[in-house]
Amino acid sequence: MATAFDAPFGTDMTGIDWQGDLDADALRSAFLEFGMLCLKGAPREPEAFLAAARVFGEAQPQLIRSKHHSATNLISVHDSTRQPDEAAIDATARRAASWHTDDSFFAQPAKATMLHGIDIPSAGGGTEFTDMAAAYDALDDATKERIDGLHSVHGYDTPRAAQRAEARTAEEAAETPDVVHPLVRTHDETGRKALYINPNRLDRIEGLERAESDALLDHLAAHADNPRFQFLHAWSPGDIIIWDNRRLMHRVHLDHPMGEMRTLHRILLKGPRPA
Repeated sequence: MATAFDAPFGTDMTGIDWQGDLDADALRSAFLEFGMLCLKGAPREPEAFLAAARVFGEAQPQLIRSKHHSATNLISVHDSTRQPDEAAIDATARRAASWHTDDSFFAQPAKATMLHGIDIPSAGGGTEFTDMAAAYDALDDATKERIDGLHSVHGYDTPRAAQRAEARTAEEAAETPDVVHPLVRTHDETGRKALYINPNRLDRIEGLERAESDALLDHLAAHADNPRFQFLHAWSPGDIIIWDNRRLMHRVHLDHPMGEMRTLHRILLKGPRPA
């Protein structure tokens, strides 16, 4: 059963028989319609999490080897437990507190991300989303005309980001040269246009002077950071959420109690080159 959120996107999916025959077509259709699904249920082992992912696409190995699950490189473990010493908090978790879209530094970024709630704090620690398709639709015609056709450079890190990225090994750095993506991407399955920005990874717009590029990127980021485009997911143990990176940005709220465990498992699904 699907229950739509009080937001421009997203829905809870309950009553799913994970041990029986899944209506995979219905789940995929709901995913494309709503952009984000919350699949309610008890925590599951890695293979069962991967089985749920296969309903929506093909999982891909994740870049940072140190975060790989001991059972498979298709699942990464993300610990955002707050520490009294802020510097001790995982670098990826600190960066995740800023709006971003996953792995835009790849030529073919993940089309979707799945997170599985393993250790959930008693309060706070939610994951918030903003709808970049709705944000694009809400732009004035002059801005749409200005940005359609522009391309931008995405890298593993950029001085524009609020926090520095986690260090890469030489092997990981060799796999992640800078890439160029359209500033407005067209969804390959729905045909809908969306802003494609990532404040953690997007360095500059091609063909513009740095000052003009920074000003335009700042304007678009501020436009997208509007409550009318947003929804905050409050975690329960066992939740699996899947969202469409071709449509949404996200961020974590690091407002949970100090020292309470917050551990999530992550799967990324292979996607096409943005166009």
